[in-house]
Amino acid sequence: MVIASMLNEPVINLLTEAISALIEINPDIEEAILNSIETPPSLEFGERSSNIAFKLAKPLRKSPVVIAEDVSDNINKILSIDGGISRTEATKGYINFFFDFSIVFDKIYSQITTEDENYGKNNSGNSRKIVIEHTSINPVKPIHIGNLRNSILGDIVARLYQWNGWEVEVHNLIDDFGRQVATLIWGLLEGLQLNVIRGSNEKYDVWLGRLYSYCNSILEENDSWNKVDKVIVDIRKNPVIYQFMRNISQACVESNLETAWRHGITYDYLVWESDISRSGIWEETLQLLEKSELFFWEEEGSNAGCFVANLGKLPEFQDKKNPFKIFVRSNGVPTYVAHDVALQMWKFGLVKASLKNRCLFKQINESKNTRDLWSSTDYKIPVLKSPMIGNADRICNVIGVEQAFLQDIVKYSLKLLGLEEQFQNSFHLSYKHVSAPAVRFSGRTGNWYEERAWADAVFEDTYNTAFTAISVKRPDLDQNITKKQEITTNVTIGAVRYWLARFSTETEIKFRIEDATSLEGDTGPFLMYAYVRALKILDKIDLSSVKEKFRIENKSISEQEKRLILEFFIFPEVIKSAASSFQPIQITKYAFDLASWFNKFYETSRVISADNLDIQGFRVNVVKAFLIVMHNVLQVLGIPIIDEM
Repeated sequence: MVIASMLNEPVINLLTEAISALIEINPDIEEAILNSIETPPSLEFGERSSNIAFKLAKPLRKSPVVIAEDVSDNINKILSIDGGISRTEATKGYINFFFDFSIVFDKIYSQITTEDENYGKNNSGNSRKIVIEHTSINPVKPIHIGNLRNSILGDIVARLYQWNGWEVEVHNLIDDFGRQVATLIWGLLEGLQLNVIRGSNEKYDVWLGRLYSYCNSILEENDSWNKVDKVIVDIRKNPVIYQFMRNISQACVESNLETAWRHGITYDYLVWESDISRSGIWEETLQLLEKSELFFWEEEGSNAGCFVANLGKLPEFQDKKNPFKIFVRSNGVPTYVAHDVALQMWKFGLVKASLKNRCLFKQINESKNTRDLWSSTDYKIPVLKSPMIGNADRICNVIGVEQAFLQDIVKYSLKLLGLEEQFQNSFHLSYKHVSAPAVRFSGRTGNWYEERAWADAVFEDTYNTAFTAISVKRPDLDQNITKKQEITTNVTIGAVRYWLARFSTETEIKFRIEDATSLEGDTGPFLMYAYVRALKILDKIDLSSVKEKFRIENKSISEQEKRLILEFFIFPEVIKSAASSFQPIQITKYAFDLASWFNKFYETSRVISADNLDIQGFRVNVVKAFLIVMHNVLQVLGIPIIDEM
C-alpha cells in the first residue's frame, strides 16, 4: 500500500523523541522507526500506526503491549497544539496516531493550491533519460484493441516518468523487414488486392489488414511459403521492391498514427527495422559481442556455424535445458533476438553507428499539446538538426507476455557483457492481451475484423453507446449537437483508455462497452463525472461570500472528509511508486479511490447549504483541492478534462 511520507514525518518525529534514550543505545532504532509506520485498516485505529513496540520487545525484554503503552503515554505528554496529531492510543502492542484534520488539511491545502498543476510532480529523475518503446506493430494491419492496450500502458508510463522529472523519449519500432510485411508485399505483387475490395470509407490500414489475412489463407492453402522467402530476399536486394515495400508500410503506419492520435497517444520517434539493418548498428554490436568469451561461433554439434550466447553462465538460466541462444544462424542471418540486443545497445548509446532522421509532422494530444514526430529515414537528405535520439539512462520495452523470455535474453545479454548498469536499467513491461469471447485477436487470421476489434471500430462503437447515454441524460444538448459530439468524444477517450489500463497487466481482459462507459463503478467516465460534479458545486456558490479564513474543530470533520483529505496526501507517492514499478494500475486504482471518496463527500457534506460559514469555507477548500488533484490525475492518465457531461 502506498502511504504519504508527508503524514509520516510528525509520527516519526514523535516516536523518535519518545524513545530517544533507546536511540542513543542503538542507532539502528531510527531505521526501525521509519519502517514501522503503517496505515491502519480503519480510521477507528487512527490515520497511522506503528509496530515499533514489537521490534523493541526482544532487546528491552518487555512485552510489546507494555512498551506500546509506555511510548504512547510519553508521546501524549509532548504533543504540541499545532503539530497535527491530536492523540495516540496503544492497542495490543500497536501505537495508533490520530490526526487533527483541521491542522492537517491547512497544510496540504496550502501545498496543493501553491503547486496547482505541478502538485504531484517531483525531480527524482533529475533529467535522466528514459526511452519507452510501445505499440510497435507490423505495418500490415490496423491497431486492434490488444495493440491499443500496449499503447495506452506505454503512454501512461511515459506520462508518469515525465511527472517524476525524467526526460522521456517514446519510440515506435516499425518492423518492415519481417515475414508479415513480405507476405503482404507478395500478395500485392501477385495482384491479390483485386480480390479484397476496399470499402468507400474504409481506412487504409483496415483494408491492408484484410488483404494480409487473405494472403495468409492463400499461402496456407497452397503451402507456398517459399514464395514469401523469395520476397524477403528481394526486399533487401532489389531497390524497386524495397521502395515499393517502404511506401506501402509508410502509408500503413500513417494510418495507424491517426488511430493512436484519436486515443490521445503520441510518439517522439519512429525507428524502422530496414533503416537499422542498413545503419551498421548490428554489425558494430556483433563486433562488441565477439570480444566476449561468452559469445562465440560454435564449431561443432547442432549449432555448428552459429554465433551463440552462453547464458548458462548466469544463475537465472542454469535450469534451462539448452542455455545456448543462437544470435546468428549458420546461413549468416541474424535472429530476431540479435537485432533486439543491437537495438537495446543503440538505445543506450553503446554503439557509434547512427540513423538518419527527418521530422514528419506535429502531433496533438488530448490536452491540445503539440509534439514533433521524428522518424529514421532512408532518404538521401541534407544533414538536419534533429534531437539526440537514444543515449538513454533507462529503457522500458512494452511487449506482450509471450515475448517475456526473449526480453530476458536481451536484458541478460547486457549482463554477460559486463554492462551491469544497463542491465539494471532494462525493463520489460509485460502484459496479457485483450481477447474475444473465445479466441485472442490475430492479424494473420483476421478474426479482429469479424469481432470489430480494431481500435477505430472500438472507438466508434463506444462513441455510439456514450452518445445514446448522453442524449438521455442531457436532452438539452439536442439543440447543440456540436457540444454533444465534443462531450461524447472526450467520454469515449476516457472510457477506452481507463478500461485498458485499470486491470493488472497479468490479467487477460475483455472490453465491455456498456461497462466501460458507465458513470458508476471503476470507469473513466466515473472519474470525469466526479470532476464535473466538483466544478458544478463551485459554479452554484458565490465564492466572494465564502470565508477565506475560518475556524473548524477536528470533531466537526466527517469520516468521509477525512478519507478524502488523506487521498490528497497520497498522490505524490503514487506518482513515484507507479513509475518505478511500471504499473499503471497503481494510478488507476488511486484515481478510482479519489473519485469514490469525493462522491461520498458529495453525498454527505453539504457545501452550498452548510451549517455555518466556517464549515462552508472548509468544504469549499476541500472541493478546490479535489479539483486540482483530480485534474492532475486525469492528465497522467491521458483522460480529457472537461467541464460538463
